[in-house]
Amino acid sequence: MMPEVIIKNQEAAPLNLSIFVNINGISFFTYNPVNLKASRIYRCTFPRPQKVENLHSLIYDEFKIHNIFNLRINKVVCCYENNLASFVPKSLFEEESLSEYLNKNIDLKENDFISYDVIARADWINVYVPFVNVNNMLLDHFGSFSYFHSTSIWIDFINYHSKADSETIWGVYKQEQNTHIVLLKNKKLQFYNCFKSDSENDLSYYVLMIASEFKIDSNTIPLYIIGEIVYKDNYFNELYKFVRSINFLRPLTRLNFESKPMNIHKDFCLINAAECV
Repeated sequence: MMPEVIIKNQEAAPLNLSIFVNINGISFFTYNPVNLKASRIYRCTFPRPQKVENLHSLIYDEFKIHNIFNLRINKVVCCYENNLASFVPKSLFEEESLSEYLNKNIDLKENDFISYDVIARADWINVYVPFVNVNNMLLDHFGSFSYFHSTSIWIDFINYHSKADSETIWGVYKQEQNTHIVLLKNKKLQFYNCFKSDSENDLSYYVLMIASEFKIDSNTIPLYIIGEIVYKDNYFNELYKFVRSINFLRPLTRLNFESKPMNIHKDFCLINAAECV
């Protein structure tokens, strides 16, 4: 149990807190929900991937450094990124079968807690393993809060903003060693998986594999990207050899940041999570 934190500055305007967490780091910011002024985005990249059981104490330390516990926090939303997620059609979903949905593709531990996101504007449900120790830390210090898997935020956005029911749309979400790939057609999920990719060649291989399997014309059908691919970096340049239409997704936000984020598509899920509050 973490030591009790005394919350000060109660007369200040209440703020909302948006958080992104994976085993490689954390990013977060606060914002005023009335005037929509946001702090800069704070980041902490861990020197190496961390054990899940250590994440809550590392996040706690970052919040202490940046005086988050001294702020008057009204609402908190947290999004998690990992490779422990699977999408299930709503018509087939049964809450009693959560572990079965994940056991097909994921090596679950005996004490893993399983949660799910109902994506209101789509016909599927995201079943996943959240970082439950982080949940407990947030609950201890902030009371009620919301949490999502980052792929729920990403795929919901792609689905909602697809232009026509007949449109084929695909996307890549690169986050450290994880590459998430999704394909939608007629606003229905055709494919989702998370691959381990340690190099730009790995990334291109998986993208081309999906293009071949689903007969996607990679020269004409745009590929929508978020995460840690930057224009003309090694990943982009290698991918562009095979996919000639690459678009970076930008979060739709009304927030006015203290310091404008560079390559805002890298913070897509963190910023869009704030809109979920």
